[in-house]
Amino acid sequence: MEIEDIEKFERKLGKASTIKADDIIPTYVDRVGKFLKDNQGTMGDAWVEDSARKLYIFKKNSGGDVIQSNIYTGVALATFLPEVPLITGQQLLSLYKQAGNKNPFGDVYIDFGIQINGKPEINSGQARILSKDFKSRDIKIEDRKVPNFNQLKLIADKDTGLAYRLTEDASKENIAEVFEYPISNDYIGKNGLFRAYLNRGSDWYADGGGLSNSNDGGRVVRYDTEGVVPKKLSQKKLKIDLVQKLSDNFLERF
Repeated sequence: MEIEDIEKFERKLGKASTIKADDIIPTYVDRVGKFLKDNQGTMGDAWVEDSARKLYIFKKNSGGDVIQSNIYTGVALATFLPEVPLITGQQLLSLYKQAGNKNPFGDVYIDFGIQINGKPEINSGQARILSKDFKSRDIKIEDRKVPNFNQLKLIADKDTGLAYRLTEDASKENIAEVFEYPISNDYIGKNGLFRAYLNRGSDWYADGGGLSNSNDGGRVVRYDTEGVVPKKLSQKKLKIDLVQKLSDNFLERF
């Protein structure tokens, strides 16, 4: 499904579209597999298996779309497949308004980032690691910050398994705050780290504590800016014991 983002005076801004499995899955498996393999020696086989359960969740629907997103896979795509321009919250909001304050992709949910604020109580390990990056850049998380996937990078961590850090170009000038989105106070999580997403009923949420939660209603959406030529993905086939086994099991779904 494709949706054009056009201003009132008909200037085309870009095109949002659901990502097709055949376009990204082979490369996704190769690069996530390398990440798992690179950390297997220090983190152990149990970490590899647990991380694979969180990262190898995608499926393909009858239309060929990638379905079943979660926060881990969103950050993984942004980290390991930067050639794929995942939609930002700001771009999604523009399409939402253009569609008459409705989810432009219909009866699906779209993850676009995370929300962090206050004390690291919910998802405490990940919140604590990420809050250090905010503090080092003099960004106050008390303002309830909402970084997009492309402002985050996935890391391996002995205490939390998988965690997030800010990218080098993420700053107080370009990280959004909750108030920039039409999110009810009832849907804003407090003291910790949470999912940020547009749900199937066209409501905005920033309170999802289950970072690995996913279902068939999830869609992965890219946003290609007008005039920018999409970058091609490259892949290198891996042959690596446990990681290869987990990768092959995941690929069998496609």
